[in-house]
Amino acid sequence: MMHEYDTMPEEAPPPPRPAFLSRFWMVFVKPGVLFEALGKNPAWFPMALFVAMGVGAVMGGMPGDFWATQIEAGGQAPPDDVMPLVRAIIGVGTTIVFLFIPLVVAAFTFVVFVFMRGDNAFFKQHLSVAAHAGIVTLVGMLVHIPLWIGTGSFETVLSVATFFPFLPDGYLLNFFTQLQFFGLWTVVAVGIGIAALDPRRSAASTVVVLLVIQVILSLGCAALLTVMDPTL
Repeated sequence: MMHEYDTMPEEAPPPPRPAFLSRFWMVFVKPGVLFEALGKNPAWFPMALFVAMGVGAVMGGMPGDFWATQIEAGGQAPPDDVMPLVRAIIGVGTTIVFLFIPLVVAAFTFVVFVFMRGDNAFFKQHLSVAAHAGIVTLVGMLVHIPLWIGTGSFETVLSVATFFPFLPDGYLLNFFTQLQFFGLWTVVAVGIGIAALDPRRSAASTVVVLLVIQVILSLGCAALLTVMDPTL
């Protein structure tokens, strides 16, 4: 005797994702295509782990003299024989922290765009977008390595403030410095990715929402830095 469930068609498998290595360049040149494909077949942990390990390698691979300078700025002078251990701890710690960042970003965007705006998307899809947008952050850190080593400070970044070298120290300079190029690029990538999850949404409107949030956060960070600056 044939039951009704015996005749039900099997669920079609999800379409294949772009190859892992292909996603690195697609984030920059074909983000819409990439995130649309990942929306249909999301994956996040392998890319999140790769980005986290890459950032950890960058931080742990910075010269010992550079880290010694950072520690000395805090009022301590570490002996040379402990710097390899310090670098290892920094590398591992940074890897662990960055492994959780996609979860935090995805939770935030899920609340804003699914709960508040009413998008049709799952948390895993948002997590996949956040994990792959991290590629932009990793590339940004690689670009900044020679700047950091050359100046001996993490404060040297490519940002909107780069176009205004004549600005004196203060709130406006702090605000423009918070608007880092690769940070804004990451925001745009996330916006394109989230919009690709719901055909009703445009990339432009989603990116604008995220950029407004980024500007508000930058205004707050700039205010805090200005208040804490003892030279002002």
